[in-house]
Amino acid sequence: QSKSGITVKYNTKVDDNNTYVASIKNQLEAGTDTGADTFCLTDWMVSRLIQAGQVQELDYSKLPNVTANIDPAFKDTFGAFDPGRKYSLPWKGIIGAVGYHKANYKAATGKDAPTSLEDLWVPELKGKIEVLAEMRDTLGIFMLADGVDIDTFTKDDFMRTLDKFNGLVQSGHIRGVKGNSYIEDYISGDAIAGIVWAGDLVATNLENGNEDLGYVLLDSGSTFATDNFVIPNGAKNVENAHELINYYFDPAVLAESALGGVFYVPPVLGVKEIVAETDPALAENELIFPSAEVFATKLHHFRALTPAEDDEFTQLWSDASN
Repeated sequence: QSKSGITVKYNTKVDDNNTYVASIKNQLEAGTDTGADTFCLTDWMVSRLIQAGQVQELDYSKLPNVTANIDPAFKDTFGAFDPGRKYSLPWKGIIGAVGYHKANYKAATGKDAPTSLEDLWVPELKGKIEVLAEMRDTLGIFMLADGVDIDTFTKDDFMRTLDKFNGLVQSGHIRGVKGNSYIEDYISGDAIAGIVWAGDLVATNLENGNEDLGYVLLDSGSTFATDNFVIPNGAKNVENAHELINYYFDPAVLAESALGGVFYVPPVLGVKEIVAETDPALAENELIFPSAEVFATKLHHFRALTPAEDDEFTQLWSDASN
């Protein structure tokens, strides 16, 4: 705001992709104002919006910072759903992992930390496990734990995993399937462990001034996706939306974001080096700046679904998780 003179209103309305898009479905289909000039959703949902023609092509003449500073991996490898990044630009990369409350996990199980997904299914944790409402993270980590490659899985793989998930929900072992609100249950003690977005745990520890919550990037694998800026067709302030997106592709701005507690993987070159000048330990945190080895061995991307698969799998997941 101080740099541009633009008044920015930041709304925290996205609990998860499906509920948010459902809340603006009529406006998206009609091409009218959704109430946001730009919003950030996960890559698979952004792919749907692009295919439906509900978001605008970006004007790169207004995005010089993007051209200069975008990490090529986020444009190509993690941007394959939007070739050339014509309609979307990454905000941050998201790591799905196993999270736990350190003291409560130790008290319940006698172990310091889970080392496999199977550690969450011990009897002592029944009714104390929560997983994400994001199908691709939760079932992705389930499949990886069973040795399934989530970049090439089949429908049979999906159905076997869903059956396992269903059994854990119906038995009461999994107490909840939640969007962004899940973190409060770890703080209150209602949840002890589960599948989380790893950056949330680091941010919560920082906010609360403790190290109560821990995370594990399992050897079997964690999920990686991107949240992405798009400009919906009905946006009222398209010029300003471009200026906001461009602002976030300044390495100094995103470094300030990381130092301020937004602990997700930045898609902008040069951020790690700036962060290291102020907080060397943060610059070495694999949740925010994964090494090439972590990317190669522990982070996996849930494959793109065909439209028919998307409809079928999303409905099956909804039936199972609600």
